[in-house]
Amino acid sequence: MMAFLQIISDNILPLLVFVAIGYFLDRRYHMDVASLTKLTFYVVLPCFIFYSIYVAKLDMAMLHVFLLSFALMFILGFIGMAVGKVRGFSTAKTEAFKNGTMFSNNGNIGIALIALVFSNSPYIVDGKTPYLTVAGAAATMMLVQMNMCLNTLGLYQAGKGKLTPRDALSVVFHMPVIYTLVAVFAIKYSGFDMTATFLWPILQNCASALVAIVMIALGMQIHRSRISFGDVDAWLGCFVRLVMGPLVAFCLIHAWRFVGIAFDPAVSQTILIMSSVPAAVNSVLYAVEFHNCEDFATELVMMSTFLSCITMTTTIYLARILFPIL
Repeated sequence: MMAFLQIISDNILPLLVFVAIGYFLDRRYHMDVASLTKLTFYVVLPCFIFYSIYVAKLDMAMLHVFLLSFALMFILGFIGMAVGKVRGFSTAKTEAFKNGTMFSNNGNIGIALIALVFSNSPYIVDGKTPYLTVAGAAATMMLVQMNMCLNTLGLYQAGKGKLTPRDALSVVFHMPVIYTLVAVFAIKYSGFDMTATFLWPILQNCASALVAIVMIALGMQIHRSRISFGDVDAWLGCFVRLVMGPLVAFCLIHAWRFVGIAFDPAVSQTILIMSSVPAAVNSVLYAVEFHNCEDFATELVMMSTFLSCITMTTTIYLARILFPIL
């Protein structure tokens, strides 16, 4: 019960406060969501991606975590596509459903959750946190994979709902994210020290602003959307994201073991926990940008965030049983 309350107070509640700020700001002043979205796409998000990848310790030993994360994302995407066909979704709604189930809120919730889990009992040994480093590295690899795909493939899928595939691809290449990814990997492995330049504080401050700006924008969108929490398709999306996600991750961990790759128990727990994180808030921004099922995307993100209070806590508990460390 204490772990449940701690996760809510340290991770979920702060996000909901930002959502409430956006909701009441838009209710009082009718804010310009489009301008906030443009600010996110062209300034804040590129800085966040650059900063998070640049500071990440991309150990080659974590390559398999990266690959497993890819496999998890594409399997969930396939499930989302299958649900869309069975339910008779339009192309636009299918893509919105896939974005809400393939991509998770790893940057806002996942990393913080892993830090919380592995820096508290029962993972404290003689006053130290010996498992936090390897868990943090695994979580970072999953975050890097999610950032790369969410802001390229996710953007393409959102645009595909309203544009032709060629036009949607053109939109992706007109966004700065692609070029940010190229730049950060080129600079990271060239040996150039970005931390010694005047740009570093700018990157840090913009990266820190992402959570607040994105969640406030979500709150504004909620104010303008009709959310009933009674949409069966949104509940299906939550089931795929919050229940199927950890189940698929569990199967993949054992699939890797079958081919001779046995993850450290702390890494296995990290993969399982990160797979239970709710839908990515960015999927709402993309839906708004392309006017692609905004209400549905918003409802799916909000419902999965609320329900994750229960499902993430359950997954953390099961991870300790399935992959014991102590």
